Amino acid sequence: MPSRRINKIATAKLATNIRGELATESNLRVLEALPAFQAEDDLPQKLRRLLDRLEAAERTQPHPKP
Repeated sequence: MPSRRINKIATAKLATNIRGELATESNLRVLEALPAFQAEDDLPQKLRRLLDRLEAAERTQPHPKP
């Protein structure tokens, strides 16, 4: 069915566009400030270290341009 294939392609493009918009610098700043996207203070130390390493790695990689 051609319409299903077209719908799948359109859905994939939409998902790519949404991911691109969410990854913009301004959106990342806003999202990182929201409490839902912040780690709890009472996390185990090992998990906190892993999250810190992940954040450092993400800072060194350029964000994709939409």
